[in-house]
Amino acid sequence: MKIKDEVTYNEVDARMEELLAKGAELGGMENLCEEDKEEFKILSNAAYEWECEVDPHPWRVKPSLIAAIKVAFRQKGLRQKEAAKIIGVSNTAFSDILHGRRAINYNVARNIYHELGVPASIILG
Repeated sequence: MKIKDEVTYNEVDARMEELLAKGAELGGMENLCEEDKEEFKILSNAAYEWECEVDPHPWRVKPSLIAAIKVAFRQKGLRQKEAAKIIGVSNTAFSDILHGRRAINYNVARNIYHELGVPASIILG
C-alpha cells in the first residue's frame, strides 16, 4: 500500500487508532485476529513511508514501537500525561514521540521497558 495524499494518510491513521483501541480492549495487540494484525502492519508501514517522504528524519521512531507504547500505557489504565511522567519526559515530548517527531534516548527507552513493559525487542527493533 502506498499513501499518496494527506487525506488518505489521515484515514490510515484513524484506522490504526481503531485497531489500537481494539487491541487494548482485548488485552494487547497480540490478541487481535491475524487479519487485523496484518492490516495494522500494512497500514503502519504505509504511514511510516509517507511520514518519511513528507518529513524525513533518520531518527524517526518506528510505528511498531509507537503502537506498542500506546497499547502498554492503555493496558495499565494510564492517560498519556501519566505515562509521560512515568517514563520521565514532558507531556509535549511524549506526544512528539507518539507522533514520530522525537527520538528516544537510552533513559527513555529503559523507562519504556521497565515502567510500561514494552519488550526490548520492539524498542531496539
